[in-house]
Amino acid sequence: MSLKISRNIDPIENEIGEDKFVLDLSDHIILLKSFIDPDDCKEIISCLDNKDLDKSAPYTKGLLNDEADSFFDPNIDAVERVKQKVFTEGLKLYAEKIRAFNWSYYGEDKFHVSEMVVRKYHQKSEFKYHYDDIIGEIFPHWFMRRKNVITCNVYFNDERDYQGGDLHFASTNNTFRPSTGDILLFPSNWMFYHKVKEITSGVRYSGTFWFYYGSDKRVGKGQSHQEKFANLLIQFAITVQL
Repeated sequence: MSLKISRNIDPIENEIGEDKFVLDLSDHIILLKSFIDPDDCKEIISCLDNKDLDKSAPYTKGLLNDEADSFFDPNIDAVERVKQKVFTEGLKLYAEKIRAFNWSYYGEDKFHVSEMVVRKYHQKSEFKYHYDDIIGEIFPHWFMRRKNVITCNVYFNDERDYQGGDLHFASTNNTFRPSTGDILLFPSNWMFYHKVKEITSGVRYSGTFWFYYGSDKRVGKGQSHQEKFANLLIQFAITVQL
């Protein structure tokens, strides 16, 4: 059973009636089939398999086990092409499908595009329940420099290449098993807890990046004591919660 929230949005109320308007969380999880060029998918997989890339990714302690290889912002041309296409075309499609009448809220000039974390899930890999804006939800925005708003998952290989590895959302009880070139867009906030189920055989290749507000600037030299203290709190929260 999916969680439903009643809200007042005038354009929709005028169209279907105030008493009948109910917003379903699952309506905000949008799968776009075959959105990415298959050649870009092949290039990314080939690079992951054959290049000596740095295996690192932030904020996954306790959630992602060691059977998965994570590549933080890999230097692969196809990764940048994928992000650019989602940014210029995918965001607008997402806004249309969730009936976001105020396109200016989702406009390209409102968001930054994050780095992509590309993952190669081997047998026994899993990513436990989490949401993608945990830091932004814990702390007030006056010292948060970045807030993830929309998550984009990109899928590079065929679903028949592996068993397990389904993406499951706890709040809506939706399960997705995308295939080559598919992308999945959904809000990054706490209402969209999700996990990648354990891979039982084969290899799953996918990537994740975010559309966010604010800055990616790290706390460091030249910043106020208040900002440095905020950073310590953030690191403590990561350690405790993750």
